[in-house]
Amino acid sequence: MIKAFCPGHITCFFAPVITDNMMTSGSVGAGIRLNKGVTVTLEERIGNRIRTIMDGKECDAKISASAVKRLAPGRGFDIVIENDLPVSQGMGTSAAGAIASGLCVSSLIGIGEHDAYKAAHIAEVENGGGLGDVAGIIGGCQTIRVKAGLPPFGRTIDTGISMKLTVAVLGREMNTKHILSDTGMMERITKAGMRCVSDYSAAQSEKVLYELSSEFSRSIGLETDRIKNALSLLRKEHRASMCMLGNSIFTDASEERTRELLGDDALLIKCSTGSEGPMIIRKA
Repeated sequence: MIKAFCPGHITCFFAPVITDNMMTSGSVGAGIRLNKGVTVTLEERIGNRIRTIMDGKECDAKISASAVKRLAPGRGFDIVIENDLPVSQGMGTSAAGAIASGLCVSSLIGIGEHDAYKAAHIAEVENGGGLGDVAGIIGGCQTIRVKAGLPPFGRTIDTGISMKLTVAVLGREMNTKHILSDTGMMERITKAGMRCVSDYSAAQSEKVLYELSSEFSRSIGLETDRIKNALSLLRKEHRASMCMLGNSIFTDASEERTRELLGDDALLIKCSTGSEGPMIIRKA
């Protein structure tokens, strides 16, 4: 049995880049690696079935399973996934699950961790997950993805900025694959994302990150009325913006103050930028 942890990742703004090469496909953008994420326990089983259990329920964790199949074709595994963060809310849980699963398999079969990152990145791109989360997670605490793809094909810059955050989930899960298949939405995202990456590369700070994240979410038109109202309330005293792509926001307000402003029905998570990257935490 092998256990691994991978931090989650909030995308603040992005622009998709799809090429004929999986390793150069992905996105440019900016994001925040979190100190909370996904823990995976993996054990080999007889046969070639990959069985995935997420938060206590058997399910189809397609992206994690795809990464594992790529690394160990024809072998069977039980994969138990435990999330510290909500899924499909713009916090990189699919990438984190795939990376942690891949690290378990790579450790088991004796290959390098970069093979796990490569398998996770390809699984995300192929299956309609986050296009830049893998690069963002392995790149540092608060990164700018200045060239799309997984390093060394892509390139990230770690700004060194550390942040304390409260994340608030304010609606149902968002289907990333559906959104990224909408031609009109993709055009708006690409235009706004490229502009934000250029502006942030020129001036990096927590203040600017929030400002550009807010500009991006307004430009692409995904803010629901509840998201807009929450952001308006928080911005009277604090910084706040929307997580991409999710019905969720991140803010520098404390968990207590966020609760006072948004009410008891919001799911709140206290977190910060994560100094630790993906890692094996147990091998037995």
